Amino acid sequence: MRKLIGAACHRTAGLAAGLVLTGGLVGGVLLTPGTAYAQTYVPTTTAITGVTQSSGSHGTNIDVSVSVTPSSGTASPTGTVRVSAGWGGNCFISLSEQGSSAVGVGSCDIDNLSPGNHTVTATYDGSSTMAGSSTSETVTIAGAPVFTADSPPLTATQGQGYSYTFQASGSPAPTYSLGGGAPSWLHINSGTGAVWGTVPWWAGSFSYTVTASNSSGSVTAGPFNVWVRHASVNININTSLSCPSKVYTGKRGDCTLWVTNNGSNTASNVNAQIALPKQLRADYCGYLWNWQSGCSISNNTAYENLGTLAPGQTKALSVVFTAKSGWALFGWSHGWRFTVKVVGSASAGNSWWFGQRSSTSVAYVTIIPHGHWW
Repeated sequence: MRKLIGAACHRTAGLAAGLVLTGGLVGGVLLTPGTAYAQTYVPTTTAITGVTQSSGSHGTNIDVSVSVTPSSGTASPTGTVRVSAGWGGNCFISLSEQGSSAVGVGSCDIDNLSPGNHTVTATYDGSSTMAGSSTSETVTIAGAPVFTADSPPLTATQGQGYSYTFQASGSPAPTYSLGGGAPSWLHINSGTGAVWGTVPWWAGSFSYTVTASNSSGSVTAGPFNVWVRHASVNININTSLSCPSKVYTGKRGDCTLWVTNNGSNTASNVNAQIALPKQLRADYCGYLWNWQSGCSISNNTAYENLGTLAPGQTKALSVVFTAKSGWALFGWSHGWRFTVKVVGSASAGNSWWFGQRSSTSVAYVTIIPHGHWW
């Protein structure tokens, strides 16, 4: 054990021997025999003292001024300062002796930065006597807007939506506005550049422009001339009336009007009616017997607003009647049977739409006096 300890001590002493001086001056410091030399670095502070912007051929150029200050002493820092703008590039400053100013200064250029915020970092690598240091600050590169998406569709269809989102770069972020005689039904989101609207059925071709603006300037895209297609068929109202072929006097029957939209677009404000002749007295109306559903009876005619009809959708109106009796309704010229006509009709309120907006159907009912054979 004593031999191992002795060997370890011997090796330690050998390593230290290269660092132990026999006396004298080193770096201006008087060292006594047996003292190890330890290098001391003077702390520094790196600062960005100015950033100047100028227009470049493909962006904005910046000139960055930097100072490096030691915490003590009269010597000026020497060495290299690296200035970086992130992905935008970097440049280098070579510090030289500045006499007794104790400050190392310099500047360099970074070219063709894009608009937006850039983090500029200045890093001093240090020297044989001074420690390195760094600093960062955010630099905003201003830029007028430039469109990056401005190819909207140049065709539209009556009754359908039209939309497109314009995009523009720039700093600060641009806002958007419509111009160029844009129709009143066309809108734009000033923050996102989204253009949208529903083309009216009566609308023809239209034109518009979009302008992107910020504090650095503005740019206008267009005019865009949009051709509007006419829809071949918009709505197509069809009706079918169903009534009993025969009915006894004093007995009840019912008629139902079926209303269908065979068009390609929704029909709105669809009104239906069943007009009964005087020989058939309207009692009540509804989709089913004894069920009132928003319909009404006036002058022996049942009315109801069926609302909207989607493409292919069918709705119905029904009316219950009583066959009247009496010689005044028949007369000798009609014999024992009397046939009357019932008229059903429907129309849509889309007055400017193309297609068939109204339809009429008829049905015939034969009235037989009670007590006679069919």
